[in-house]
Amino acid sequence: MQVQSVSPAPGGATQTAITDYSSAETKAELTTNRFDSPAKLTFTVLEQGGISIPEGSSVELAVDGVHMFKGYVFTAEQNQDGEVQYTAYDQLRYLKANASYTFENMTLGQIIQQIAADFGLQCGALEDTGYIFPCLIKENESCLDIIFDALAETIYMTGKIFVFYDDVGALTLRETRNMYTNILIGDKSLATDFTYRRDIDSDTYNRVKLVRPNSETGMADTYIVEDTATQAQWGLLQYYDQVDENLNAAQIEMMCEMYLKYYNRVVQELSISALGVPGFRAGMIVPVKLSAVDSLSVSRLLLAEKVTHSFDGDDHTMTVEVKNFDNLGGDIQIV
Repeated sequence: MQVQSVSPAPGGATQTAITDYSSAETKAELTTNRFDSPAKLTFTVLEQGGISIPEGSSVELAVDGVHMFKGYVFTAEQNQDGEVQYTAYDQLRYLKANASYTFENMTLGQIIQQIAADFGLQCGALEDTGYIFPCLIKENESCLDIIFDALAETIYMTGKIFVFYDDVGALTLRETRNMYTNILIGDKSLATDFTYRRDIDSDTYNRVKLVRPNSETGMADTYIVEDTATQAQWGLLQYYDQVDENLNAAQIEMMCEMYLKYYNRVVQELSISALGVPGFRAGMIVPVKLSAVDSLSVSRLLLAEKVTHSFDGDDHTMTVEVKNFDNLGGDIQIV
């Protein structure tokens, strides 16, 4: 593991001081999430003279030659033993700033480009989702929420899963099918422990009710789709939301169908403790096989929602969290 800091020179000069902490750090943890939050790196080092990395300094993490993180120091915490814990976030942290926008006839990639330009952030590959927002109005919301709300709608409307993240210093939008790893996690392959959970309590709905404000009538237009079979089994679980009044009936009906298709299921959650794989992050599709879990007795492609890498000396482990076992590519055989 190599942690490198680039600190601004005093007085705002253009020169920088580069420090390699590879031999000094005692522990480090890198966490990535598929939705709603920036990547976070925490690392602890023994410092002779107290806190030495200024706030705003660039920090990079590489493991076995694989670059996994580039971010900026936001906090530093020192104890009496001379240990300093630094916390750094990637570019998504700067998107927590609030703003107001009106986007017309723009794709998610174009929306990201506009916001990134306004905040001086770097963009990388932004794949075309094929979905255009006719009109998207956001007032005084965080830019991170604006982008992830638009991402969620894009996923619902296209039926394709896209991931927005900072790829080591470049804001990136990719379809998960292009983020596949063939490294099996599970029986006799990397996994050291797991927990598995099923529920209909946290994120399950069998009726979708969307309402659209109607300025002409002063009333709300209501659209409902439901599944009576699962209502008989689980009871009525309703999802309710208000949609943009600029959407037409066909678009709202499609949204209803897509929402019901997504939410009308038993939520399955899996957390696997495993040996660390450099470069593995949330948003990737990974083959998983666990003979002790019925739905995973055959290898399946699962989408990583959260990945936490932990480094302690020479030890590298990770925890992979999965939610919803949507079949992303059919059952597969690992030989």
